Amino acid sequence: MSRTYTDRDHALILGGVFQAARITFELAHYGRTDDHALEASVASLFQTSPESVQTVFGKPQDLALGLQHFVTQLERPADRNPELTRYSIRLLQLGRKLFADPGKTASLGRDLEDFQSRIDAFEFNKSTQYSQLAKIYQDHISGMSPRVMVQGEPLHLENPDTAARIRCALLTGIRAAHLWFQCGGKRWHLLTRQRRLLTAAHHLLEEET
Repeated sequence: MSRTYTDRDHALILGGVFQAARITFELAHYGRTDDHALEASVASLFQTSPESVQTVFGKPQDLALGLQHFVTQLERPADRNPELTRYSIRLLQLGRKLFADPGKTASLGRDLEDFQSRIDAFEFNKSTQYSQLAKIYQDHISGMSPRVMVQGEPLHLENPDTAARIRCALLTGIRAAHLWFQCGGKRWHLLTRQRRLLTAAHHLLEEET
């Protein structure tokens, strides 16, 4: 990818992080989420040699859920969801740790590429795909700290299919967070460049209309 990244690129990436956080929240509390948003986020896991940030995430509309909640979290304190804030911070922390460990990143990448080749060879249904990706999450991420402690309804958290989709969502968020650091993002940019990032996020959302 290019080594020159714009506010638009960084807003897209943060949309990916916040989309993962929102999907996690919805699955944990309601047992359901926007299927298109989840599938679009999962697709980003298999973009291993992208030409650009947008190549990773597809059309801005595929990140609409995340971009909307990114804007809400930063722009409207009265509507802020503390769980989304916590999940997003954890994902960024884990993404930074992964970025700092090239060996672990390469191992995770190999498992994702191997799984992609099996998807191409066999017609896995969505449930099987999610369960396999959840295992990859458990193998590579679950042992890292700080752990993402997901809160929600026990009925949903104990459902194997829902739990697998939550792990898939978290894996996509960590992939986006890793990309944030890979593309020069810093934790303090959320403060020092907040207005620029929000402007870029608004412009991306306006592309949908």
